[in-house]
Amino acid sequence: MDALPRLTPVSDDYATLPVADAFNWAEGATELGVGEWYLVAFRSVRAHGADEAKLDAFDERAHQEAAASPGFIHYLKGPRATDGTCMSFCLWQSRAEARAAAGKPDHVRAVSLLDEMYESYTLEYLHVRREAGGPLRFEPYPTSPHAFGHHGVEPAATEPEAAQLAARPVEPILPPLAVRPAPAS
Repeated sequence: MDALPRLTPVSDDYATLPVADAFNWAEGATELGVGEWYLVAFRSVRAHGADEAKLDAFDERAHQEAAASPGFIHYLKGPRATDGTCMSFCLWQSRAEARAAAGKPDHVRAVSLLDEMYESYTLEYLHVRREAGGPLRFEPYPTSPHAFGHHGVEPAATEPEAAQLAARPVEPILPPLAVRPAPAS
């Protein structure tokens, strides 16, 4: 069951807006309810000549793999805007569950296309929460800058690491966005 079936971008420039402003959260996320979640946003500009069919196939396999993973809530594959920008995101119950899913084979294969298919990309990690009767709130997810692996992607957690991550206190360091331009061709 999709918790966000009516969520859509607010305009063609959605990919350049903050995540909280880029989508119709007030109308599109009413079924999400009250709680706390972990959101990973992927902002990108495709490389000239990127193989769209290949990207779509890898993305769909990674999406299906994620959807079958514990903690998965929603994946929104954003449309490519007229200026070439795009933003997609995945919403999870927790960071530990997102990290565990990031190590699965189809996600790893999709990540292997980053240098080949993208001119640039940025990953954002957000803590999303809603209290009873309130709006969704979006805050940068506290993590240390060294937590990012190759391509700015957080390394996948092993099961013991995932349990430790879920139990440890939140680190007080707020990093800048994980911006990793693709290498020049």
